[in-house]
Amino acid sequence: MEPVASWGPGTVVAWLRGLDDLVQEYPFEDWVLTGSYLLQLCPRSLEALGVWHVGHQELILDGVEQLRTLSSGLETENLRKLTEQLRTLTHKFCSLVPACLGASGEPAPDLLTKAIELVRAAWALLCWLNRYLFSQVNDFSACQEIGDLCRELAQALQEDYPVAKKEAQILRLGDNILSICDAILNFSPDDLLDQLAVLEPVELRARHPEEPLGLEILTTSSCHHFVSGTTPESPAESCSQILLGDEIVQVNGQVVVGWPRASLDRQLLQDPAWLRLVLKTVPVPKTAPQSPLDISCSQSQSPDLASSSPRTSEDKATAFVFDQSPDPKFPSSPEAGPTIPLAWGSDGAPNSPSAADPYPAAPSVTEETETHRSPESLDKVSRELRRKSPQVWPFPEVDMYPEVENEDGEGARDEAR
Repeated sequence: MEPVASWGPGTVVAWLRGLDDLVQEYPFEDWVLTGSYLLQLCPRSLEALGVWHVGHQELILDGVEQLRTLSSGLETENLRKLTEQLRTLTHKFCSLVPACLGASGEPAPDLLTKAIELVRAAWALLCWLNRYLFSQVNDFSACQEIGDLCRELAQALQEDYPVAKKEAQILRLGDNILSICDAILNFSPDDLLDQLAVLEPVELRARHPEEPLGLEILTTSSCHHFVSGTTPESPAESCSQILLGDEIVQVNGQVVVGWPRASLDRQLLQDPAWLRLVLKTVPVPKTAPQSPLDISCSQSQSPDLASSSPRTSEDKATAFVFDQSPDPKFPSSPEAGPTIPLAWGSDGAPNSPSAADPYPAAPSVTEETETHRSPESLDKVSRELRRKSPQVWPFPEVDMYPEVENEDGEGARDEAR
C-alpha cells in the first residue's frame, strides 16, 4: 500500500470525498493537497482553506489523525508500547490530581487534558487486545476491566463529591489501571509483548454469482472498521488470512481509514462478488499458545485450542465482540452499528440472517444497551470529556498558511456527530 505521505492531490481528494457528508460542501479539488501536507493539517491551516466551522474541522482532523497513526504505528506499535503508554499517562494523571481539584472539586483543564489522553491510550490498548491473537489464542479477557475503570474515572471527575472523597476515588481507579498495566508487562511473554501489526493484502471472490462473501464488519463511532465475524462456509470463512479483530484499512484500492460506515459500504458494493482488502492484522506466531495472563482479577481459563490453525470455529467466531452483549453476534452500542455481512442477493440487499444492516432501509436493526468495557464505550467517554473541556485540541499546530488571517471568527461546535 502506498504511504500516505506519498499521495498525490488526486488520491488525497478521493480520501477526503469519503469523509462525513457534513464536510462534502468544501472544494477539496481546489486545495491541491499532497499526502505530506494532508498529514500536517491543523485547525489554523483548515481555516486558511475556508473551513471555519469547528465541528467540520474535527471531522476532517479526526480522519487525518487516524492516517497519522496508521503511518507511524506499524513499525513501533505493540502490546508493550501501548501498555507502557497507558501506564505512563495514568501516572501523570494521578500526580496531577491533588493539585488540580479546586476547592469545589472542579477539575482543572490540565487534569481533563490528561484524562482525555489516558482514555485514548486505554482505547488503543483495548483495540489491540480485541484482536485474535489476544482474544482467542491467549486469554487477556481480564484486561477488559480497563474499560470499566476509565468510564468510572470519567464519571468521578464530573461527580459533585467533597474534594477528599473525589480525590480518593480518582486515585483508587488510577491505581487499579496501573495494576492491570503492571500485570500485562510482568506476566506476558516477550513474543506477545513485542509482536507488531502488519498490513495484509486479502482477496475474496465469490465461487458463483449469488454467493455471499460472508465478511462481517463492525464500525465504531470513531470510524474504525473491524472484522467481527465470518459466515460459515463462505469465502471469508475459508480465507486463513482473515482474523477476528483485523482492522480494514483499504477496500478495492481505496484507503477507508477514517471513513463513516456509509462511505465504506459504497466502496464495498462496487463489486459484491470480488473484494480486495488490506487489513491491519496482528499475526499469530507459529509457537504454541501461551498461558493466560496471570492477574488477580482474572477468573477465566485459556480457550481450548483444538488445532493450531488461525481460523476459528463457528463458536469462537461468535464469541468475539468489541461490545460485549448477551448476543455476541451483534455489537451492543447503537452508535457502532450492527455488523453487516458482505452477502448480497440479486436485489442488492443483505441475505444472511447472521447480522443486520445498520441503515434505516434494512429489514432489521439490533440495538442493545451499551456495556462499558469496550473500545467503543471509551471513545464516547473521550468525546464527553472533550465537550467538558472544549479548549483541549489533540492535533499539532502546523501552520501551512501563516499569511491568512481569521476574518469571520470560529463557528459553533458541530454536535451532529
